[in-house]
Amino acid sequence: MKNVAIVGAGISGLVLASFLKKNDNYQITIFEKDLINNKNINGIQISPNALHILNSLDFDRLDHNKFYSVKGINFFDIFEKEKIASMKFNYLNSNQYLTMNRSDLIGFLIKNYSLEKNIINKSVSEIIHNKVILKDKSNFEFDIIVVADGIFSKLRPAFVRPLYSGFCAYRGFFSNSVQEEYINLLMGKNFHLVTYPIDQMKNNSFTLVSKTKKNPDDDNYNNLATNFSEMFQDLLPERFKKVCICENIKSWPIYSLNKIFYGNDNTFFIGDSAHGFIPSRAQGAAQAIEDSFALYKIISSKNLSVRRFSKLRLDRVKKIKKKSENNLFIFHQSLLINRLIRNFIIRIICKYKFLTKKFNSFIFDYKIERNL
Repeated sequence: MKNVAIVGAGISGLVLASFLKKNDNYQITIFEKDLINNKNINGIQISPNALHILNSLDFDRLDHNKFYSVKGINFFDIFEKEKIASMKFNYLNSNQYLTMNRSDLIGFLIKNYSLEKNIINKSVSEIIHNKVILKDKSNFEFDIIVVADGIFSKLRPAFVRPLYSGFCAYRGFFSNSVQEEYINLLMGKNFHLVTYPIDQMKNNSFTLVSKTKKNPDDDNYNNLATNFSEMFQDLLPERFKKVCICENIKSWPIYSLNKIFYGNDNTFFIGDSAHGFIPSRAQGAAQAIEDSFALYKIISSKNLSVRRFSKLRLDRVKKIKKKSENNLFIFHQSLLINRLIRNFIIRIICKYKFLTKKFNSFIFDYKIERNL
């Protein structure tokens, strides 16, 4: 039996732990410095490429009221009164496009695979060879170590570091009188806003990404945005103003890693700790899930190596990272000619099902098993 350490109890760490827990060949220890709070509301999007993997973890056991199968994306331009177009997901054959509360997914994985028995609420300060060293100076030896502690991980080499993107995200939730069925994307000048349902009870999540100067005290995701309404109330169209009356809006600076790094020796990095990138293609959670499944498959094989893992994941993550950066540029256009061209292209893509499928297939239709 191999001993596996996982540092971080976020989505990537818990998905990997769930797969390993299904296999009696592994003894798992999860180190998490923070207490897991399942009451936080923080929306995530689970695209078909990720849902395909979660279905292998009995995802259908999750209460169906706790997620929503969206029909597509509505596009809006802040300078136009009418909706530009709707991109429908009715071409998806086997898997849906789901939206939900991140905490509900985390809670499901912990409960379904009894992972609370494997979690140690202690902070890891260092990894040396096969040893995990905690802040209290105690240490444990493992056959395999996996780091999944986020973009601000202190366990990576110094040459891999987070860089501020020049953008800040604001996140919150609100309730509607009617059930939303689509993701709504509002494109503005130097900002964009995304809203979507997170369950069957008319609850919705929103994320507004805005170009802004960096506040050096904001290198975390738990700061309250006390002046959000003052900044955006007058900018948003009437149908989106509801986000300005939300309580407990969190602000966090958006960072991306200067280099994709999947580890060395028997220490592997997954999720944001490996490739944190700008979240404007809604693939942060999905790529973390893909990482976890790919690493599980490699751990289960007889050819375990960081080089093999990196070769499997590097090109795909690079492409999605580039797409995310391009989307940010496209969403934030302010020049009239650029907006007209952008909006025309969006209308054309949304009008024809084959173009919609072509635009999304390289992400949504991806299945790791074909590349192993």
